[in-house]
Amino acid sequence: SQILIKVRRGGLMAKLGHDHIVSSDQLQGFIQLDSAKGLCEAAFFVPLGLLEVDNQLLREQAQMDTEPSAADIAGTKSNMLKSLEAHLFPFAQMRSSDCSNLLAGDRVAVELELHGVTLRRQLSINWQQVSPQTLVASGSFSILQSDYGITAFSIMNGLIKVEDRLDISFQVTAALDRVNRPRATKK
Repeated sequence: SQILIKVRRGGLMAKLGHDHIVSSDQLQGFIQLDSAKGLCEAAFFVPLGLLEVDNQLLREQAQMDTEPSAADIAGTKSNMLKSLEAHLFPFAQMRSSDCSNLLAGDRVAVELELHGVTLRRQLSINWQQVSPQTLVASGSFSILQSDYGITAFSIMNGLIKVEDRLDISFQVTAALDRVNRPRATKK
């Protein structure tokens, strides 16, 4: 399973900054799915302290046009964790008490919790049962940091800043466990 977050630079002097790709393969959680009854429930979380900033391969895949130094990357992660107040809110969480629309290919109601704020959203999620034992769900969406009470990082009175909008994509691979409930797995 993997989550990718594209973080874009902004401000009048944006060309002096870098776009970033933040990722995690540390997704944990569960999906309870009973397709015969049309029931679905899911909950996932990601530990923010384990987010990876600017993995080189992921930067290349995202076709990012700058090359941040190791110091830039370390500074970005530190500033990101400060903005997220990760010491107070160590996880990003997504829950759905009824994801049965997933089975029909419709948008799914989810609650996304970040920085102590929980907002409801409707997400388009593609899913495929790739084997009798494996389910893969994927999708993408955008959020505004300000909607979650997060002040995006900026310096020099906003001449260089992080854009408010974050573009998020995910792919969750779930394997059926011993009691036939899918659970997220690392890929």
